[in-house]
Amino acid sequence: MRTASALAAASVLLADAARAATGGDGAGGEATSGGLPQLDPSSYPSQIFWLIIAFALLYWLLAKRALPRVADILETRQDRIAADLDRAQSLRQEAEEAMARHEKLVADAQARARAELDAANERIRADAARQEAELERSLARQLAEADQRIAAAREDALKALEDVARDASREAVGRLVGVDITTEEAARVVADVRKQAA
Repeated sequence: MRTASALAAASVLLADAARAATGGDGAGGEATSGGLPQLDPSSYPSQIFWLIIAFALLYWLLAKRALPRVADILETRQDRIAADLDRAQSLRQEAEEAMARHEKLVADAQARARAELDAANERIRADAARQEAELERSLARQLAEADQRIAAAREDALKALEDVARDASREAVGRLVGVDITTEEAARVVADVRKQAA
């Protein structure tokens, strides 16, 4: 900034010196016609000279100072963008690996849960089959016991019926025929009737 202001001040001083050398100081009247001094054809060579100097100085400042700084900034920015892209790529790869690990863990957990569920179902079926077999054995035993009780009750009922029949036949023979028969004879008659009925 200071270089540019010093350059502008030097160019103004040189322009004044060039005007004084050509006689355009304002006192003669011919050089100063009231127009713009940069449009005066007599000042073209000095203007072209200072234009070339200013252009060269500006080119040098841009080439040595401004453009390398801009190039450094752009390179730094490009490096930062490349680093960010590399980091984003690595983070994406890590996320994909984490997702794959997560999916594998979920699949393993589902497989373990399915295996445990199958094992539990198998145990439940085995327990149910065992309980059913025990129940069937218990029911068969109770049925056998009930059959035995029924058979015993039937035998008891038949004996009681034989006793009643024996007593009834003794009583009936005694009333009808008037003969008193013994208990053994009455039992024999009832047994014969029973065999004929069977």
